[in-house]
Amino acid sequence: MKIESNNIPAGLVKKTTSEKSVASEKEDKVTQDPKQTQTRMMQWFSRAGIFTSSKTSLDQEPAKIAARHQFIKAQRKIKNLENILAIALKYSQEQSSTEEIDPDWFFSFVEMAEDINAPAMQELWGKIFSVEFGTPGSFSLRTLDTLKKLTHKDAKIFKHAVGLSSRKKNENSLTILLGYHRQAHFFALLRGAKSAHLNLSKYGLTYTNLLSLMDMGLIFSSELETGELATNNSIDYRCAGETFSLQAKQSGISLNYYKFTSTGTELARLVNGKSKSSYFEDLKNLLSQGFVVN
Repeated sequence: MKIESNNIPAGLVKKTTSEKSVASEKEDKVTQDPKQTQTRMMQWFSRAGIFTSSKTSLDQEPAKIAARHQFIKAQRKIKNLENILAIALKYSQEQSSTEEIDPDWFFSFVEMAEDINAPAMQELWGKIFSVEFGTPGSFSLRTLDTLKKLTHKDAKIFKHAVGLSSRKKNENSLTILLGYHRQAHFFALLRGAKSAHLNLSKYGLTYTNLLSLMDMGLIFSSELETGELATNNSIDYRCAGETFSLQAKQSGISLNYYKFTSTGTELARLVNGKSKSSYFEDLKNLLSQGFVVN
């Protein structure tokens, strides 16, 4: 159906100054100099040993092209390993184990590490080798395989999750506490059954981020719940650099949380996740409704 322009209110046709500005910025992004874009593309491919010239590939000797590509590829891998070794030496422990690392682990590590190009990720791989050399058996090959698949963006999400994590006393595994649930037994129904949870997106960890961590095998794929917690026993946790204890005020109360996998727990040792004090304070305030928090 054709719409006559005369019937459209003038206010809807005329663009505001800000709208024009936004449209102009979009046009600027779209109309960037094609030559600059092409130059940037060629710079990236040159890192893989692919160059353009006035001659086509058919005019050049295939053996020379392949040899050049392999040579530059080998150079890049060697440079990556050199960077990772330098980082490992920087973090090397003063007192290391006299036990030798597993040769199979080491050469698997090398094969994976040589393809790590991002400096931030090389930092993690250097730390891994330093820790493994000092304490053989600290990192499994499965953990290395997971780490190899992580991008810099993935690592940032994981680091954020570590900053929200809690560790139960005398346990190695990490959790992200969400809140609590009061079971709906008879007496609870009289008082009103209740569940209380924090929204993690408020602290920078969105549901999409959680799904990504699940897909990467760093946290388990569903929210978990403890069994009913005894009212005569307290549980000690450490979160955001502080220790606190929880004791259920009444029966039928359990904690809700996300749990890191063994791979996630191993990798968390390498990450200095920035603790969120706002999350810790909100968590304590929320849990105080169902627990004695000290």
